[in-house]
Amino acid sequence: MKKRHVMRALVAAATALALTACGSTGSSDTSKSTSTASAASTSSGSEAGTENTITIPAGESVSQDSDVTAMVAVDFTTMDPMDTSDTLSGGVQRMMMDGLFGFDENMQIIPMLATSYEANDEATEYTIHLREGVSFTDGTPWNADALIANVNKWADKSLGLKRTTFLCNVLDHAEKVDDYTVKIYLTQSFGAFISNLAHPATLIMSPKQIEAGEDACAQAPVGTGQYKFVEWVAGDHMKVELNKDWWGYDADVCGGTALADADAGFKSITFKPVAESATRVSAIQAGDAQIMWSVPTESVDTLKGDSNVSVGMGDSIAVWYFFMNTQKAPFNDVKVREAMAYAINKEAYIQVVMNGYGSVATSMVGEEVQHYKGNDPYSYDPEKAKELLKEAGYPDGFTTTLMYSNTTANQKKAEFYKQQLSEVGIDLELNGMENAVLNEKVQGADCAGADAEVDCYLSGWSTSTGDADWGLRPMLATESEPPMSFNISYYENEKVDQLLKDGLATADEDKRGEIYGEVQDIVWKDLPLLCIASDKNIWATSNNITGVYLLGDGSIGMRNARMAAE
Repeated sequence: MKKRHVMRALVAAATALALTACGSTGSSDTSKSTSTASAASTSSGSEAGTENTITIPAGESVSQDSDVTAMVAVDFTTMDPMDTSDTLSGGVQRMMMDGLFGFDENMQIIPMLATSYEANDEATEYTIHLREGVSFTDGTPWNADALIANVNKWADKSLGLKRTTFLCNVLDHAEKVDDYTVKIYLTQSFGAFISNLAHPATLIMSPKQIEAGEDACAQAPVGTGQYKFVEWVAGDHMKVELNKDWWGYDADVCGGTALADADAGFKSITFKPVAESATRVSAIQAGDAQIMWSVPTESVDTLKGDSNVSVGMGDSIAVWYFFMNTQKAPFNDVKVREAMAYAINKEAYIQVVMNGYGSVATSMVGEEVQHYKGNDPYSYDPEKAKELLKEAGYPDGFTTTLMYSNTTANQKKAEFYKQQLSEVGIDLELNGMENAVLNEKVQGADCAGADAEVDCYLSGWSTSTGDADWGLRPMLATESEPPMSFNISYYENEKVDQLLKDGLATADEDKRGEIYGEVQDIVWKDLPLLCIASDKNIWATSNNITGVYLLGDGSIGMRNARMAAE
């Protein structure tokens, strides 16, 4: 058994212990099998990064005396990490709750409430060493008992939470070794275990709040984070306030170097969901909001030209999809799904919908995700699409409905799809709705796919572990059909199910790469969903703010946010 000294060598251990996260349909030679340390892209990399170049001398940030407003496109869905399937909610939860592990701004794994771990060679037993000197914001001490309370929740299938399949199928039990050491036993080898512990689904909640029940966890989270929950008025705002006693400010508790400057962080942050993009843009230009994400691509040049606003940009590991319910006609016929793939001009999508800020998808996962394997995109060929529809028995096309969250950006995407599909005789009816209602209807559906309301669905996904497992399993595994996870296509393939299990049953990264490569090849031909494009992460702040960024998965980061006096 080897000791992994996470604080000094977590990145080096990634490879050894798997620290994770169209004319031609043939495979292109674009396979990748890299460690998480180099897999996820930086959100502040050399290509773009933030345009804000101001320097704030140490101790001169006024952020801790400042209340700020952040504009977002949709409302939050829940504050319970284990019931969260959207990046927005998970990213903000990370501000209030810490995990055993987390990510730095380059999406490399860093230790948080854990300081190190040990694992046996089979990757079925993990001994986690916990950080001392940390408390939850309700006063409960962080220790082995607190971790075990969380592990028990992660393993509890009876709760029926959206992230139930994330770990429960491999968790056996947790054993207290001493007050700051816990040994976790798994039912099988799990090559992505540590990277899964960096995912927001495994953020640590106060045992008192877990005892209070699911409603308490969903509505008023309590963690060890940099911010404390204040209130959430669904559809209007959510507010957090600074936790000045956060352990991340203490260099001694952090093991030598603090996670954030002593004057970093805002007095309070009020998050306001505003679906209309133009309203969000106007708010940050007028100073009514100080932070905004994501910036609509059509507004990038406008904001770059505003001297009061700073625009940041970075690569994304998110991929946008067009889901089709494979348990309902006509999408239970692969020829129809193939026709859909040929009917959509993805290059035009990049220019029209994304204003050039994106690239055509070549897999279900982004290129920088561990075990990505690219395939050649389906070409734009409407005549081929018509031929396939005729072969499938739909010479005159058909009518179907697309469900989506009614943001400005999504409406633009939906209208593009409607126009494209009309060219081959498919009448796509658009049904945009408020995000919470949509989640209940689609992700919350508890019925067979054939009986589900959804025909087609517009959404994206980013693997917040940096590993292919979590970019594939939630949308492909039979066990991941709603309401358990995000298999909105109701795709069922026994071979894919087995391959996904095989990918978790080994810590051999070469084998995992082969397995996930085969899954990506199969899905590229089966087409339970259309992989359309990867976009850029774009955010904006007032020009006197630094330290705000988006991770590669699109989640917000502002651990070291600071503000210059005006």
